[in-house]
Amino acid sequence: MRAHLRSFAVLGLLAPLATGCAARVAPFNDMDKAQITVLRLQGQEQPQPTPMPAAASPFPAIPGLPFPPGLEQIGQAALSALPPGFIPPGLIPGMPAATQPAVQAQLPRFPQGAPGTGFVIVAQMSLQNDAIKNELLDLFGSPSSFQPGQATCFYPGMGVAMVRPGQPEVDVMISLACNQAQGTVWPHANNTFTADAHNRLTKVYEKLWGPVPPGA
Repeated sequence: MRAHLRSFAVLGLLAPLATGCAARVAPFNDMDKAQITVLRLQGQEQPQPTPMPAAASPFPAIPGLPFPPGLEQIGQAALSALPPGFIPPGLIPGMPAATQPAVQAQLPRFPQGAPGTGFVIVAQMSLQNDAIKNELLDLFGSPSSFQPGQATCFYPGMGVAMVRPGQPEVDVMISLACNQAQGTVWPHANNTFTADAHNRLTKVYEKLWGPVPPGA
């Protein structure tokens, strides 16, 4: 009788350990040893300003009719006394035209792909906190974290990259403002957060990056 009681006691202690990871669905049930990187994303990008073309000179130079040397020197001296930018470049013949702004460097994006795809990475860090790691895996790996919903927007403020040796990377993007998640591998029928999942992910974001900014 006592042997049976001891057996039940041992099974009772092992049951939570046996069911902890089994409750997660693939691929999140196999991510305990994965290298996880969390990223802060610029979900909603600001449009780049369009450079204005240089103004055309209202007094085009006449071929074969240069300025008299004395008058040109007087004009250059007068122009040098004016504050920089007082006269738009290219307005007066002989002045240098406006230079075009340099092309903006290609910013790193997540997930990686063709140029211009994905979302701009603002910051990233390797996740070393086991409590946050398990919280994310429990949330992503549980169908009960998601509910049916209509996607009206998607501006992710956080991304999670999971890498296992010899396996393709699994990426998840989180938009708290739009209450949605998307992943390169997504096993669930829905991707709209429940109120509980949204609250837990908000706390994770705050632990990693501080207060959630609007639109993240």
